[in-house]
Amino acid sequence: MAATALRTGLVLLAAVLLSADQAADVRAQLGAIATGLTAGNPAQAMTPFDKSYSDYDKLSDYFAGLTNAFQIVNNLSVTDEEDGAAESKLTVHWTMTLSDQGKNFTQQRAGDIHVRLVLKGRKWKIVEFSPVDVFDPQPKPWPKPGA
Repeated sequence: MAATALRTGLVLLAAVLLSADQAADVRAQLGAIATGLTAGNPAQAMTPFDKSYSDYDKLSDYFAGLTNAFQIVNNLSVTDEEDGAAESKLTVHWTMTLSDQGKNFTQQRAGDIHVRLVLKGRKWKIVEFSPVDVFDPQPKPWPKPGA
C-alpha cells in the first residue's frame, strides 16, 4: 500500500515537473523571437516558427523590415495559456518600443497575439501566430474619429 502511494506520488510529481518544463520550453520560444528582434536578427526571430506556418514569409518580411528600420525593445506578458501533451495555446500581450535614433523617433505598439505551438520531434514549433499587424514595419494609419 505504501509503495503504491509512493509510486502514485512520484508519477504526479513527474507530471508536474514535465508540465513546468513544457511551459518553460514554450515561453523560451517566445523569448527567442523577442531576443532576435532586439538583437536586430530577423532570422533568429524566425527560428521558433515552423515552415508550415501560413504567414511565415509575411512575418519574416515584417521582422526584416522592423529590424532594418528600428532598435526594438520587447515586453511580453502571457495572459492565457492552455497546455496539452503535444500542443500549447497562449495569448501574449506583446509591447514593442521602436526607436530610430537618427530621426529622434520613438513609437510604442502593442497587441494581443494568439500563439499555438506543437511538439515536433523534441522541439516546440509555432504553427499559429496572429494577428501579425503589430509587426508591420509600415502600419496602416488609424482612422480619424468620425470618419
